[in-house]
Amino acid sequence: MRSAHRRSIGYALAIRKRGVNVYCPCCDTWQSDFRTLVMPGRQCWVCGSLERHRLLSLLFDLRPELLRPSESVLHIAPEAMFVKRLRNSTRRYISGDLKAEFGPDRLNVLDLQFPDETFDVVVCNHVLEHIGDDRRAMREISRVLRPDGWAILLVPDVTAAMTAETPGITDPNEMLKLYGQRDHVRRYGWDYVDRLAEAGLRAEVVCLDTILGPQTVSVCRLLKFGVVEPLFLVRRTRA
Repeated sequence: MRSAHRRSIGYALAIRKRGVNVYCPCCDTWQSDFRTLVMPGRQCWVCGSLERHRLLSLLFDLRPELLRPSESVLHIAPEAMFVKRLRNSTRRYISGDLKAEFGPDRLNVLDLQFPDETFDVVVCNHVLEHIGDDRRAMREISRVLRPDGWAILLVPDVTAAMTAETPGITDPNEMLKLYGQRDHVRRYGWDYVDRLAEAGLRAEVVCLDTILGPQTVSVCRLLKFGVVEPLFLVRRTRA
């Protein structure tokens, strides 16, 4: 009932916001504009997508082999706009988070309740920057991923060379000032790739602004604070 209500709201917004200025590849709608979220024109009125969601949707379009029929997908802190797409690509789809707020299952990324090499695909976006022991979370994801599988592990605002973090800081205002959000415990730098490697994960950094033309970047509103964020597509490196 709740999902049907959300769809009806989405359809109503699609009609009210119909236009030709911006395009959301997540819900395949053209709109007059996107909603303001911190900055103008960031959030799709219909499905709620932000820049990272539209980038990932475009990556799936460009790399259809990623969503070939799989046996199992683990979606941690699932984004609503991807649930149907991922569920339809697999025989077994499991989604959830620590409190089962965004999906039906309780999933602790520090201690996943699955045997080794369970999943063909793991999707875990904008989660690791919230977790104190992120290296342990990366090892858990590596553990449950099959040797020929892949994962999408996006983190926000990777621009600096080194990750900024100060363990022990718990004041939300200080965390906002240091990391850009009250519940972030670090701001990743490009050494994020090295952390993944320590966990047995090899990262392919996909910069879609070098693949897509400026027209697509503009019409899909892919710039976040002036840059197109990199996508981190990872695979296991150890047996």
